[in-house]
Amino acid sequence: MITVVPVQSSSDWDDFESVYSHVYANDPNGLPDEIIDVGTTLRSPADALAATRRVQAFVALDDHRPVGRVAAIHDLAFTEYTGESLGFFGFYEAVDDHRVAEVLLDAASTWLTEQGLAQMAGPFSPSMFYSAGIVVDPEPKLPLIGMPHNPPHYAAQFEKWGLTGIKDFYSYRFDEPYQMFCSEKFARHKQLYERVSTRSEVTFRTMKYRTLRKDSEIVRELYNTTFKDFWGFSPLSSEEMLSLQKMMLPVLDRRLTILAEYRGKPVGFFMGFPDANQAIARAARFRRRWVRDVATLWYVKGPRRKHLIDGARVDMMLVDSSCPDRSVASQMIVEMWRRIEERGYTRMEGAPILDDSEWMKGSVLARVEMSPYRTYRIYRCELAIR
Repeated sequence: MITVVPVQSSSDWDDFESVYSHVYANDPNGLPDEIIDVGTTLRSPADALAATRRVQAFVALDDHRPVGRVAAIHDLAFTEYTGESLGFFGFYEAVDDHRVAEVLLDAASTWLTEQGLAQMAGPFSPSMFYSAGIVVDPEPKLPLIGMPHNPPHYAAQFEKWGLTGIKDFYSYRFDEPYQMFCSEKFARHKQLYERVSTRSEVTFRTMKYRTLRKDSEIVRELYNTTFKDFWGFSPLSSEEMLSLQKMMLPVLDRRLTILAEYRGKPVGFFMGFPDANQAIARAARFRRRWVRDVATLWYVKGPRRKHLIDGARVDMMLVDSSCPDRSVASQMIVEMWRRIEERGYTRMEGAPILDDSEWMKGSVLARVEMSPYRTYRIYRCELAIR
């Protein structure tokens, strides 16, 4: 018999976390550990972060065996900023059994209704800034670092329950992107870029460890400015931005963090980091978590990194729209491509991307004809009609 219980005790949280390893035990593309840490985001968040969200987690049990989980999230900052009566569900994991999906989504939707909310959307784990959506590609792939990965049955579970896809995001893959830009096909665009960049007063610098808090605040302000009209956006706090920056530090390649300045004023940010999932997959053979963590860092930072990790993910294209120089986005893209080659990566994947984003409107990328490499989807439903 399938039952669902609200997570309250320490043992409940242990069951909640154990669902992940159970669901991905036989997934050839699954990773042994979760990227988004349940402990610091749900179980014991910092006080400043806990004050902005109300959360209730649930576990589905099959004769006392954890077989599914979900978190219902009332993002108070989002509600205050947008005025929308919208709650979220996230951290969803479930075995391939619709009874499990049904009790989990029923529990999440009931709790959000009790909070006075009229709609539910997700998955958000716990927000758009961390992880959103599920993969809906028919062909399974090793997940991209920091992006969702899930069994193929999740979309069917959501849709059968009554959720409808409302927003798609994509990743785009480029093999040797700087060499592509330097090819004969792009000769005219490269000449134009060189003329524009030569006259431009935009300069680039790399984020510094010793000024991480200051640089993090610059990125936060650019993020809040760039995405203020983006669906699902709410302003990011200093604490949350710094927390995520620290989470990424162990795998960060600082040369792939680009801060653009115009006459000394920050006007853009673009970030890339090694596709550490290649290293995590290699370290999965070790049984203990701490050994896997040490091995992963060795693979990412050690002398054999270029032989083990060939790809980088790029994200957070942030541009101050008030900057007089309209070439900032294109300049950052080409600068990133140049640095990716310099650092020895041969593959780049940009995610998450909307078709109408700065990425795809940029003068360089507008000339590249390609289909998305991966597709991610967010779902929503009305709570009042259930």
